[in-house]
Amino acid sequence: MSEVRRRLVLYLSGFDPRGVRYYHQLYRAEAQKQAAVSGYDIETGKRKRIADHLVRWDVRHSDAAGTTETEYLYCEWDDIVRQFWVKQPAKLAWVTLTASWRALRSGVFAKTFRWSWPAGVTATMPAIAILLLILLGIGLSAIGYLAIGVAGLVAGLAIGFGLLWLAYRLEQKFNLTWVGRILSFHEREEQSRTRSLDRRRDDFGDLLRARLKEGGVDEILVVGHSYGAALAIAVVARALDDMPDDAPTLSLLTLGQTIMWLAWLPEAQAMRDEIAAVAESDAVDWLDISAPPDGACFALVDPYTAIGDRNADRKNPKLLNAKFHEIMPKAEFDKQSRNWMRLHFQYIMAAAKPADYDYFAITAGPEKLADRFAHRPSARDFTRLRRGRMKAVR
Repeated sequence: MSEVRRRLVLYLSGFDPRGVRYYHQLYRAEAQKQAAVSGYDIETGKRKRIADHLVRWDVRHSDAAGTTETEYLYCEWDDIVRQFWVKQPAKLAWVTLTASWRALRSGVFAKTFRWSWPAGVTATMPAIAILLLILLGIGLSAIGYLAIGVAGLVAGLAIGFGLLWLAYRLEQKFNLTWVGRILSFHEREEQSRTRSLDRRRDDFGDLLRARLKEGGVDEILVVGHSYGAALAIAVVARALDDMPDDAPTLSLLTLGQTIMWLAWLPEAQAMRDEIAAVAESDAVDWLDISAPPDGACFALVDPYTAIGDRNADRKNPKLLNAKFHEIMPKAEFDKQSRNWMRLHFQYIMAAAKPADYDYFAITAGPEKLADRFAHRPSARDFTRLRRGRMKAVR
């Protein structure tokens, strides 16, 4: 087991229109909180744009074992997200309904419920709520018209629109239509002529290949959170065929992954190929960390198994539970469990007590990713959230 003195991190955020400023401030603030809890020192430098769609900040981690220097690269794609981010309420409702219909028709929702029923509820709840509110508005209008004529019809329509507006305001606060947004984004981006996300994946893949050849660090860690997990896999897959023999340790960390909502779509063969390439490779250490209370992810589900492979003897990915219930104070955990977006971001935030899962020790500390979790077996026997025959799959 060798210590890390120099590390490169490539970070890919989820489907989030907020940019590097938000993520840099979050990292700096949460790193200080975690350092106070865990008993190490950590310094987060200023952010600096070093290329198109690439922003760097440096992190220095110090403890009794010594100092580790990390070059943290934020790989931008939030500009693409903003191009597809729907703001108009009526259009957002339409996008959610059409994307949900497409997922239902292609079997994505059925598979989601079989592999993780909380993820199924998260994915289908917005469309069901919108349909119920529309039907309620129509029903109230009909009752009003039959009871008192045109005035009743107008009153029923006003109540119906009021309920839809209230639902939109709740969506603004809790991002309830997030899954519909990413399914719609995936479809529209696939159909666009710009292929901007494909070109961005290629650019980040080129960057990773170049840094693997350049060396000079002990570990290159690629991190993908939420939708960013699919991008991180794509970036690593692009580098596997061209790795030099003396390359630094290549590690992949996927957090709260939502990969299957996209990988199960019929046209997503390229994504399924990328998952297979990384899962079957011995050149990368891939850890997939999730938490069952996080209903916005596929908790403890192996993406490669979910798309059809049944060989459980592979080393990749190693599935681990972040154990939010242990690292968050009970009152805070109970409160945040009702805010699925906040809980979905706990992966990149500070914990209340020292624990194996410490995002800042993982990205800036002296241990390589695989070494840090070498004592924990892969949680392939966690099937509590599955339904039907998927409970027997490991």
